[in-house]
Amino acid sequence: MEQNITLNLPYDLSNSEWELVSTVYKNMDGWLENKDLPYWYGTEEDNEYICASVEPSGLVINGKVNEMIWLGWVTKLCAKLSHALNREIYDAEM
Repeated sequence: MEQNITLNLPYDLSNSEWELVSTVYKNMDGWLENKDLPYWYGTEEDNEYICASVEPSGLVINGKVNEMIWLGWVTKLCAKLSHALNREIYDAEM
C-alpha cells in the first residue's frame, strides 16, 4: 500500500539547515547511499521503499511499506528533524 505525507519543512531552508536535514536522512533506518533522491529500503522499482522530495508545499515523503513501519519511521523522522532544526516538524495537513 502506497502512503504519503507532507511535512511542514519549508523548501527555502539555509544551506546549513539542509546539511542538518541530510545528516538526519543518513541516520534513518534503511538509508540508501548514492541515489539521486533520498531513498530508504529501496526505490519505486522495489517491493518496499520510502523516498523524500522537497516541494513548495513542504517535504513530501512517499513510501510503500507496512503501515506499522511507515508510522514508526515517519514519527522518528519528525522527531529527529525537530531536534536537529530546533523547530517542530509535523504533518503539514494537520
